Amino acid sequence: MLFLLSSVVSATSVRALVSIDDEGAHLVDAVVVEQDPRAPRGGPGLGEFLFVDSANGPVRFTEVPDPRHRSVVGEHDAVVLERAHALVWLEWPDDARELRLGEDTLVPRSPPPAEAVQESGPTDERLDMVFLGDGYTADELDTFAEDVDRITEHMLSIEPYGAYPEVFNVWRVDQASEDSGVSHYEGSSQVERDTAYGCFYGCGGISRLICCDDDLVLNEVLDEVPGADGVMVLINDPMYGGAGGFEYATSYTEDPTGSQVAVHELGHSLVGLWDEYSYGQAWNQGPEAPNCTREDEPPWTQWLGEDGVDAFVPCSYTNYERPTEGDCMMNTLRDDYCPVCREQAVLAIYGALPGLVVDSWGGEGSFGVELIHPDLDVTWTLGDEVVGSGTEITLDPCVETTLIAAVSDPTEWVRADPDGLLSEEVTWSVECSAVKPAPDPDPTKPDCGCASTRTVPLLWGLAALAALVRRRLH
Repeated sequence: MLFLLSSVVSATSVRALVSIDDEGAHLVDAVVVEQDPRAPRGGPGLGEFLFVDSANGPVRFTEVPDPRHRSVVGEHDAVVLERAHALVWLEWPDDARELRLGEDTLVPRSPPPAEAVQESGPTDERLDMVFLGDGYTADELDTFAEDVDRITEHMLSIEPYGAYPEVFNVWRVDQASEDSGVSHYEGSSQVERDTAYGCFYGCGGISRLICCDDDLVLNEVLDEVPGADGVMVLINDPMYGGAGGFEYATSYTEDPTGSQVAVHELGHSLVGLWDEYSYGQAWNQGPEAPNCTREDEPPWTQWLGEDGVDAFVPCSYTNYERPTEGDCMMNTLRDDYCPVCREQAVLAIYGALPGLVVDSWGGEGSFGVELIHPDLDVTWTLGDEVVGSGTEITLDPCVETTLIAAVSDPTEWVRADPDGLLSEEVTWSVECSAVKPAPDPDPTKPDCGCASTRTVPLLWGLAALAALVRRRLH
């Protein structure tokens, strides 16, 4: 059973489930998703290997972070598993017939309907967080619900998430385990438990690292919320632990540190951040992360000198640098991000959304925009003149010119927005028609017939250029 807890039409894409081991990648499943594909989140990459074959037509490649990489905050070590699964998001061409990966071929299936008890907005217009629980028996599902509520509340108390509650859908998947608690394989303490997702402590020989059966976890996500932007598996066990993966994260739940561990691990799966502590080894074969770099000049120059931002070694690897000496939840257990990671979290939030404007209208001199959340600035320009602000405006009399609603997020937390995620424009071509009869006509104020277009930045491969906006009739 699936429950939604909190509070534009998109292109068709496909979410593919891929199994990865030392022999390569294998196609397991694929589900059609009616929204734009998302770019892969950070992490050591596997290269471009997955493609769509459309009647022997163009090949489309997608780079995928290595899902075998796992870490837990507080352990200065990380592991690469022998086998793991990844969810790969692909644009689906209109003429595509099947999905191929090596010798594996399948036709993507339609997703099952999801059940929700409360909805802050359509899945394709919101950031969707999904919580699964392992080691909760049927009698403990109420405890699982309480854990999700508490960790969600903690997440939304941390900036920047707390500034954007209206953009989050938070889903809870109620799946009971036979046994309470999860398995422990660390050291001589071997405890086997029968649980919904096969989660266990001792992953990769690290006692506090919690891994699960990737196939069970990601198949559940595909079945329930195939458009999920972030996935967290909560562990019903009192022992400290968790795991940061770029496909999903795990965390134990007991406070005072359970909520902090959960939000730290979400920094991996939701934002694509790396750990800022050291794994004790160098790495020269892969990419960088928004908060970890090998470059002589760090990519966060816009923040240098602000709140202690500079370049400090190490960052995950001994030859990488991090933005601050220790003032970030990606380094130690604490409840805030450094400026660089906070900026990336804001960009990740907007990157999961189709745009800032949910709807717009115009006609007979009245124009307006509906925004994705209320804390956005709107500036109205008529020709070359600024004529107003706010979500609605009335023009009287009408003149033949161009009306633009420029929407932006005024946040001081973002200083570099290369993809233009925090701004959007809606444009109307305003034309005047002859005067229509009225009870008290005024010949100096002709009636106005107005056509509009919406101009949206390129977001995840979708360019919505000059789209007609519907006319509201009075």
